[in-house]
Amino acid sequence: MSGMKTMMLVDTVKLEKMALAKRVGQFLVADQVREERATVENVARVLAQDVSAQVREVLAYELRKCRTLAPDLAEQIARDIETVSGAFLSETKVFSEKDWLRLVPGLKETSLVTVARRTDLSDALQLKLATVGQEPTVTSLVRNDSIELAESACDKIVDRYSGNLRLMDHLGGRGDLPLRIVEHMISYVSDHCREMLIEHYSVDGGVASRVTEDSKIEVLWAQIKTAGPTQVHAFATDLRNDRRLNYLLVIEIAGRGCYQFMESALALEAGLPLGRIREILSLKDPAAFVRLMQMANVSKTMAPRFLQLAKRFYGKATQVAPAPEPAVA
Repeated sequence: MSGMKTMMLVDTVKLEKMALAKRVGQFLVADQVREERATVENVARVLAQDVSAQVREVLAYELRKCRTLAPDLAEQIARDIETVSGAFLSETKVFSEKDWLRLVPGLKETSLVTVARRTDLSDALQLKLATVGQEPTVTSLVRNDSIELAESACDKIVDRYSGNLRLMDHLGGRGDLPLRIVEHMISYVSDHCREMLIEHYSVDGGVASRVTEDSKIEVLWAQIKTAGPTQVHAFATDLRNDRRLNYLLVIEIAGRGCYQFMESALALEAGLPLGRIREILSLKDPAAFVRLMQMANVSKTMAPRFLQLAKRFYGKATQVAPAPEPAVA
């Protein structure tokens, strides 16, 4: 019985402290005279060091709305465990940029993740988070759609995590990246993300060439440049089956003179016979070319480059003899 009485007493004391923490927090959120405020802040300091995390949680939750707070008390709460500091770090306005820059390097990773989700991150604070945070923090920063991601933070993220495909794809999914950053990171993302970047940001041909070179284009070109149409189609089919066929690669190979590779790629993607593809690429029916681009899921940014290649290889100035038609898989 004595043990039960002790437990009941402890619970009662904790509940009383939680109620006090709530009242103290509400008092400090309201406008108060300086002398009274200083006295109550002293009480808050004691509660902020209480052995019970629940007491500290109540206090921190109430104080998140404070417009001013003693710096030592604010930092005590900010450096507490995540269940205590989380709500406070998400909403508090008591820290200046200088305060944040000093505070962030000493915070736990879970707390940094919370800070990275704020809606009011300055460029300097973003860079600091990108520099000291680990992958969870940087991922939260990259996925924070309520901020415009600072160019300096982007640079740091690419420098630190260029080998992290998932994180690079998260970064590539943003719509506010400077073109210089896109060109820097484009060889580090997945094929799907690369196509999205090229369409969204209209990346130029020079960058596209560099990307395809990163995809071992020289090895493929060495195999394909002397191959016949049937072999070329087989190469395209194998690449598509392995999910390595992309339109950057197609444009680069075709641009080097292998128009059959373009024919095969478009035939495979659109589900049309090669003969029909050649007929459409002759551009006798412009509407058919537009439909082909749609059927093959060629983006509006990439389609003009296919049009240039079609004019180059199938225009009146260049008569191409029809090649033997391999079976389309």
